[in-house]
Amino acid sequence: MGPRRGKAGAKLAKRGHTAGKNAAAEDPCSIDKLLTKTQELMDDNKHDQALQYVAKAINLDGQSTQALLLAAIIQLDIGNIEPAISCLLKSVEIEPDRGFEKYMYLGQLMIELEAVKYFQLGVNAMQRDLEELPETSSQATVLKRKMAEAYVAMTEIYLTDCCFEDDAEKKCEEFLANGLKVDPECPEIHQTMASVRLSQNRLDDARECLCKSMSLWTEKDQNDTSQIPSFETRLALVRLLLEVDDKDQALSILERLQKEDDESIDMWYLYGWTYHLQSEEEETTSDGEENADLLRSSRECFNQVIRLAGILDYDNDELIGHARELVAAINTSLPPSADDDDDDINGNTAREDQVDDVEDMGWEDASSDEDVDMGS
Repeated sequence: MGPRRGKAGAKLAKRGHTAGKNAAAEDPCSIDKLLTKTQELMDDNKHDQALQYVAKAINLDGQSTQALLLAAIIQLDIGNIEPAISCLLKSVEIEPDRGFEKYMYLGQLMIELEAVKYFQLGVNAMQRDLEELPETSSQATVLKRKMAEAYVAMTEIYLTDCCFEDDAEKKCEEFLANGLKVDPECPEIHQTMASVRLSQNRLDDARECLCKSMSLWTEKDQNDTSQIPSFETRLALVRLLLEVDDKDQALSILERLQKEDDESIDMWYLYGWTYHLQSEEEETTSDGEENADLLRSSRECFNQVIRLAGILDYDNDELIGHARELVAAINTSLPPSADDDDDDINGNTAREDQVDDVEDMGWEDASSDEDVDMGS
């Protein structure tokens, strides 16, 4: 099974490995210095220079799994998938039982059952690390969360790419049970369990799982990214909330997401779609004015989707097409006014009566080295 994307070639330089080992023996700090410099350059987003330094480190010691991991991360950052995979697989050969990070990257880069295999190897490596740590240490807590997230990743594969496997449902239940055992306070575990329950048509159980998931983070510091799920995870939460028909909660989360990143096309689309769903309800329960307000809000959000898609690199043509269709449909029933056009230009898309909901939730230079070839 191949990688998820990318066809770039990879070639680690093999020249000078013998000389490099002799040099490393003479200066045991040389590898550490090169890797420290590599990390500094990575932190400054100077990927080309970082690649030169890490290549020198690999030339000095081709068995350095730390150097190989850094090389893989750099290659991924610049979009070179195959060279990254080569570095990760080389690291697996050198140290198969330790270093879970390489397996997490490989799990993300591969597909279907091969991806599951690498995630499981990563969990196994983390378990070995965990056995050597004090149970209540902060390192153990962090490691348990990573293990739980790996179980989430494997579950999601069986919910999507491998959903037609005979044991897909059994695997989902198994992975989530293992994740709960490792870290019962992981919001992603409960959120993913909601996805599984929806796939089983157990709507009430799905709602219960989502409530449990949100209870684990909505009262924490929303400005501390270490205490709340990622932006993408919360976007996925909005989709699930819409599936269980909790539009008000979906809007509350979207309000916060808008404050964090107002150039997320997926966020604006979900915003518009939530308002659109609300308008369909109001169409039969109100005198029409509330419905019109919701349609205007929906249109403004979808117009933002279309505008941002023309500026940013976004490849979901189906989503953009749907946004255009919905704007056209709204315009037919509710032609835009001058005020609507002004709002569209100024990007004033959030309804004022939703704003308070969020507050209530608490919510240098490296010289070139011709002997180094790490792929391009």
